[in-house]
Amino acid sequence: MTDPRVAVPQADNRSTAGQPDPLRIWDGVPLRNPAFTGRETMLLTLQRALDRRSKASVLPHALHGLGGVGKTQLAVEFAYRYADRYDVVWWIPAEHQTLVLQSLRDLGRRLGTPETANLQHTAGLVLEQLAHSSLRWLLIYDNANEPDDVANLIPEGGGHVILTSRNQTWSEVWDPIEVDVFDRPESIELVQKRSIDVSTADAERLAARLGDLPLALDQAASCQSATGMPVDEYLAELDVRVRQLAPGQQDSYRTTIAALVKLALDQLRSAAPATAELLELFARLGAEPISGGLMRRGRDARVSPALKAALSDQIKLDRAIRQLSRYGLARVDANKRVQVHRLFQLVLHDVLDADAIERSRTNVHRMLASANPAYPEVEEFWPVHAEIGPHIGPADLVDSELIDARRVVLDQARYLQQIGDLEGARRLGETAVGTWSKAEGTADLGPDGELTLRASRNLAAVLRLLGFNERARTLIEDAFDRLKNSAEFGPDHEYTLDAATELAPNRRVAGEFREALESDQDTVARYRRLFGPEDPATLAAEGNLAVNLRMLSDFPGAYRIDSDAVDAWQRNVSENDLRLLFAQVNLARDLYGLGRYAEALVLQQRVLSPFREQLGPRHPWVLLAGRTMAVTLRKVGRYTEALAAAEEHYLDTINRYGQEHEHLLAAAMTLANSLRVTGDLTRARGLAAEAVDRYLRVFGDDHPLTLAATSNYAIVLRGAGEHDRARTLDERTYARMRTVLGDTHGYTLCVISGLANDYAATADPPGARRWSDTALTTSRTSRGERHPYTLACEVNAALSMMADGDDAAGRALLDRAVAGLAEVLGVDHPETVAAREQRRAECDLEPPPT
Repeated sequence: MTDPRVAVPQADNRSTAGQPDPLRIWDGVPLRNPAFTGRETMLLTLQRALDRRSKASVLPHALHGLGGVGKTQLAVEFAYRYADRYDVVWWIPAEHQTLVLQSLRDLGRRLGTPETANLQHTAGLVLEQLAHSSLRWLLIYDNANEPDDVANLIPEGGGHVILTSRNQTWSEVWDPIEVDVFDRPESIELVQKRSIDVSTADAERLAARLGDLPLALDQAASCQSATGMPVDEYLAELDVRVRQLAPGQQDSYRTTIAALVKLALDQLRSAAPATAELLELFARLGAEPISGGLMRRGRDARVSPALKAALSDQIKLDRAIRQLSRYGLARVDANKRVQVHRLFQLVLHDVLDADAIERSRTNVHRMLASANPAYPEVEEFWPVHAEIGPHIGPADLVDSELIDARRVVLDQARYLQQIGDLEGARRLGETAVGTWSKAEGTADLGPDGELTLRASRNLAAVLRLLGFNERARTLIEDAFDRLKNSAEFGPDHEYTLDAATELAPNRRVAGEFREALESDQDTVARYRRLFGPEDPATLAAEGNLAVNLRMLSDFPGAYRIDSDAVDAWQRNVSENDLRLLFAQVNLARDLYGLGRYAEALVLQQRVLSPFREQLGPRHPWVLLAGRTMAVTLRKVGRYTEALAAAEEHYLDTINRYGQEHEHLLAAAMTLANSLRVTGDLTRARGLAAEAVDRYLRVFGDDHPLTLAATSNYAIVLRGAGEHDRARTLDERTYARMRTVLGDTHGYTLCVISGLANDYAATADPPGARRWSDTALTTSRTSRGERHPYTLACEVNAALSMMADGDDAAGRALLDRAVAGLAEVLGVDHPETVAAREQRRAECDLEPPPT
């Protein structure tokens, strides 16, 4: 059977759905309402408005912002009736920004738009593509009631937009098309479509009593049809409920709607108690649909007896869902997703007594807690987390008395981080931390409570990813200290160790590499003692320790750790297991740092293909592996291939992360280095200069990554003949580098090599010789005799000796250096050839990820 939510309808004005057309993109549009009535003039008005402008909106009705006049149904009918005009019809639930972002991401996947690590950026790419596309597209933003959340997530032009909302503010932006109540003939037509044996006179009486409000008429007619109650009796019962809800007061619009719901609910409590309690849930659920499958996941929860019976038996649950639909209280799609109109949800609070409200709240909290799959890092569970998300706020899970319900909030924030909705994760995380840290009286809450500290750890990670580095560091250090010093947790608890793994990246971002190293050394020691050397958590912690060692130029130490990790994974998993592949990528980085370029390239080539097949081309791990590939290709002398790989990596990284992310800055430096060795100094200069400016903004003047980028920029300037400027940059960089990293760090040695070349370029042979000798002596000690950069230092020292008048000794050293390069890199390697031709060598840098 074709799923009508994804099938593209035929253009036969009233058909419900046709067969899918592979040339069209159609998704999310709700089932067409077979009882759709009237609105012909309004449909035509909307169609003409869209033709007249690139944007049109279905905006406020005249009923004080309350729903029920049929805005959504009008948009649905328009989508089906005019589908043949469009190549793309996309329905966007717009009550929450996260839902808009996810929907635009999904559209981007259908359009082939690059997907990034930040959902906001991904959405921006989709909107830009639509604005410049030749496709005929229609986007429908349903229930966009918060303009601040949605206004920046609408294409600037190029297609058509329909927006439904109760918020009058939209009329200040676009010309509204007001959707009002039915004309009387439309009301009568709807009642007679939905009811059983209702005369025109009775239909008119019902329409008059309900003010021609489409939602009220549909529900009343459905309830009358389900119960067989005559219209006279129905109206009498309705009046009784109105008096019960508002004794002695004048009937109001809201009271009438509430009376309709109360009448239906009273009927259900008598005939179908489980259905009544199912309806009660929607007083505490969000407005987005909730599936029978999700409700069934909560069948083990300690909910009220009638609801428990329904959730425990699929047949009973399906029966209850059908009854909600028969009574006109909910819409149910082909996948058993139930949606109760927002207006009905609102008046449930008027209808239910205090006991029922409390039962609803308790049932929802327990059901969602039981349905929560946890493990938000596992992609298999993401659809369930996505469905739970819109109900967290309306259910007020942050303030729940049930710890498992609050854990739903914790898992949701982590899920949002995983899918790239960093702003959504930040908002939810800040709400949770702010609320829980002020609570008192339980071990879970308060400033030292478990949930507060775990939420703080997760929020710190999100803030770091968003670039709020100081806030992130303050938060994680406080959380870590509280966990470490807690009598309940202490330094060896899993939560404390998890917080420690976030502590070190914040210190690396701050440029405090040694402090980060000490933190990770302590964490690894605890993991090894508590869980053993081959536990996955231990291996992950050791991988983080290796990152610190690479930052400090201790590539032999990093190699030992990563080599042991590769061996451990090879003993326990298959050859294409992602954990093994990731460890091998790290090992390739170590080999590169050790100057074993050919080995690094072979390993990276073997790993990259299965990595891409399993994770896709723009997964963060794959992108980092792709950068290592570009770097090692350049280092083995395959410059043309290296440039192509660096170009591809740079573009993929922009699409994934945007302009300010540290991975993009590193990708820019890799591309600039590749452009320089292939002779495109003009482009290399511009790219390197821009990267340095961004490193300064993101990391600050004295951060090692900024200094490394500046050293690379000086190399490009030197190659372009700007010798004095290069020397000024190198002198300033060297002074800072010594203070930050010391004299023997690999970064410092590269700057010293640059200074030697600066002095040589400005005709100062004694100065060039002094700096060259310093670089060579230190490199032999710290890198080893056969490292390619040590051999490059030999070349420069030899040429400096020759330029300073010590020709014989210089030539002997040069011959030794050329022979060493020929052995390590190859006789025909460009750097070997350059040394043989007595050209000075450059030692560029590849800033690693923090």
